[in-house]
Amino acid sequence: RRWNRQVKRESEIVLLCNPRAGGRWKELARIFDSEEAQHVRRIVTDSVEDIAPAVQGLGEDARLICMYGGDGTIQRILDHMFAHGNLNEDTVLALLGGGTMNVTSRWLGFGSSPGNNFRFVVNSFRSGDLLLKQVPLMQVRVGDNLHHGFTFGIGPIVRILDAYEHGKKGKPAAIKLGAQCVAGAFFGIGSSQDMFEQMEAKVTLDDEVLPYGKFATIFSNVTGQINPGVEPFTSDRTRDSFHSAVYAVSAREFAMNLPFIMRGLLPVDVSGMLKKWSKGRISEPLDTDARYVNRPAKRLLIETDEPIYTVDGEILQKPDGPIEVTIGPTLQLAVGPQASLGQTLKAAKSALRG
Repeated sequence: RRWNRQVKRESEIVLLCNPRAGGRWKELARIFDSEEAQHVRRIVTDSVEDIAPAVQGLGEDARLICMYGGDGTIQRILDHMFAHGNLNEDTVLALLGGGTMNVTSRWLGFGSSPGNNFRFVVNSFRSGDLLLKQVPLMQVRVGDNLHHGFTFGIGPIVRILDAYEHGKKGKPAAIKLGAQCVAGAFFGIGSSQDMFEQMEAKVTLDDEVLPYGKFATIFSNVTGQINPGVEPFTSDRTRDSFHSAVYAVSAREFAMNLPFIMRGLLPVDVSGMLKKWSKGRISEPLDTDARYVNRPAKRLLIETDEPIYTVDGEILQKPDGPIEVTIGPTLQLAVGPQASLGQTLKAAKSALRG
């Protein structure tokens, strides 16, 4: 879909910035100095705590909102937008990137610098050539808290992400944490061993209570991509469903199968395979591991005492009560110049199926 409405007022284009996202002050300065930014409305927050009043001041005339910041910043902006009713159904959102994590932005084809992304979006919007993609959000309800986002996760992997966020940043720190996690998962040693303990939970997927009580990971997602190169989902979702992946195995089994899961391959039932081979039935097709449930769903209910979960990379403290994930409102998102033809065709195919 293309944006075919000419801009009548410059206030219809808003640039919403979190300059602390990723620490890219120079890149933000390039945006401010660009010709495209001279006649747009700018809203700059000093911290993530200032996002709420910034969103409240958007006004109803905003037709294109360009967001500078990472996935966590975008998630907070969306929460406040829906909480205060500041998002019209025809408003277009452009996720420029600029943070530490820019998963959704890159998935939409914004693989260049935030400055280049901004100039592309504004010029395409003004000329009527901006391509749009309708993408639904997930609603994650926990007690009185309601979040909107593209990815939800809970379990040992989220504990590892939390440990990284509260520790030293950078490549050396990530390598060190990765080594500790491998030692904990495979050998049961090291200070990170507790992070890999299975999460105890009761999980209901649509109307089915899964027959397991301990899980290595639970993820839900609407884009099909959790991180660049990590696309674990095996089926196309419909318009009113989201992707879900639930794995009820030990940390060691999960780590061993992770390279296959990342590429959307289903893990093999090893015990069943060995039984077939012991009986000489080598030519029979291999069964997949029933403990790995990977399919679209309309409702995910998790009852657990796990203390944290994530929505789009933001680590959130879980209050008392179950977690309910359902499909939420649909956004009109700008498509960047690096969006692949294959991705566009896949999205169109999914839309037609829905």
